[in-house]
Amino acid sequence: MTRKSFLRLTAAAAASTAFGKQAFAQSSVGSVPDGSASNGPLLIRGADLLTMDPELKEIEGADVLVENGKIAAVGKGLAREGAEVIDGGGMILMPGMSDGHRHVWQIIDAGRLAKTAPSGYAGYQEWKMRTIVSMTPEDHYLGGLVGGLLAIDSGVTSIIDYAHGQINEENALAAARGIKDSGISGWFAFQMGVSSSYRPGDTVPLADAHAQRIAETTEVHWSIAERLQKEIFSDNAAVMQLSLAPSSVNGSLLSEIETEWSRIRAMGVKLISSHLHKTAEPMPEGYMGYRDSGIPDLHKAGLLGPDYHCTHANKLTAEELEMLRDSGGMVCATAMGEFPYMAAEAIRGPSVHARARAAGVAAGIGVDVNLVLTQDYFEHIRAAFWSHYLEPAGVDIAKQYKSEDVLDFATALGAKSMRLGDETGSITVGKRADLVLLRTDRMGFAMQGTLADRVLNYASREDIDSVWISGQAKKRNGKMIGVDWPELKAQVAAAQARFGPLADTITFT
Repeated sequence: MTRKSFLRLTAAAAASTAFGKQAFAQSSVGSVPDGSASNGPLLIRGADLLTMDPELKEIEGADVLVENGKIAAVGKGLAREGAEVIDGGGMILMPGMSDGHRHVWQIIDAGRLAKTAPSGYAGYQEWKMRTIVSMTPEDHYLGGLVGGLLAIDSGVTSIIDYAHGQINEENALAAARGIKDSGISGWFAFQMGVSSSYRPGDTVPLADAHAQRIAETTEVHWSIAERLQKEIFSDNAAVMQLSLAPSSVNGSLLSEIETEWSRIRAMGVKLISSHLHKTAEPMPEGYMGYRDSGIPDLHKAGLLGPDYHCTHANKLTAEELEMLRDSGGMVCATAMGEFPYMAAEAIRGPSVHARARAAGVAAGIGVDVNLVLTQDYFEHIRAAFWSHYLEPAGVDIAKQYKSEDVLDFATALGAKSMRLGDETGSITVGKRADLVLLRTDRMGFAMQGTLADRVLNYASREDIDSVWISGQAKKRNGKMIGVDWPELKAQVAAAQARFGPLADTITFT
């Protein structure tokens, strides 16, 4: 590209950014309810309950009373003066679903790559490294907002937003505000160490870009984390909280891991989020990855704990799963996206959630790269079952399953795998009223079988009538409340038209 062409492109980008800033200002904090406040009493009457509670199980034609954002009663013939009454007759009420690993910001460029076109998707990391330096704070706010709303629209009420695309303080704060304003619950997991210093129009050695993608955590990153904690996530009672993803992970010195993780814990952050892949070759002693996938190294160093959440972790051994179980650690598989890992079976391979659950580890599932995968979360739950058949151990486990065992990964156990098991994941008195009401009148939604059978095999996003988070309605009668999808889609299109061409001006050598 010539210098003249580049200048013309940046001028056009400036005009587009002005539009984005106006949209950002109009959709600033508070424009979408954040779910921290609850409505008045709510009575859902006559629904068939798929509770995912081991005691209550499935109940036909029952009522659920919600007060102060929590489930107050479950039974038949319930009454509450002054409550809003929802007729759930002929519908299925289930817990809101949990997604344990999603890069929410990537939704703003959905479709740029396709996982079903593997040769193009092989350039994912290059796409990411170009895009994160071309996006503005307005883009990140929009990505967080739209990504959170789309998750809610699909029945997901809790999420770990693994935010690894924010190169500076402004972008990180904007992304956090966006996901918080969507009203979804869960964790904003800010990736420490992102240090990309090049910009659109630059020519950069590819090795340098990779090294900066997640580099050493500096005081700059700690400052961002502290601002996130003080300005966005200061309310410990809010449904969205701060998590941190350390830069020191597999392949790092254990002494560096101890230093970074101890500082995170000293901040009072309750969840340490991490990608976990087995290294191609064993690391030297004193590094994470010296033994197996590195869990024995963390165990020996006394670094495992009930705040440790790892994603992927495909090659965990039985011994490593026992260490996670005994320390209260959690694991997330992104089953649909992990099918291609079979091509690198030596260091990755089949998803781990089946073996993890069987070993007593809190295991959940997630979408991961929403850039290239469907937003319909029921499809991901089904993929989590079919992926069992990729290895003999999974086949043996699947033989013992019922449909509720599969749904468990996205409900009760899924919530537990995000350190939220005491708060959500089942229709249980005292838990937060995170609920999904499904219509069943669509031809093709089976009328026979258990409720779990019907939901797992036949439900889709189009069947979702209503979603509540902490008792607050986010979707009713099949429509998201207060959400103008055409306007948001226009904003996303404008953002794509701006940062996409800018990203293309970066050359890796």
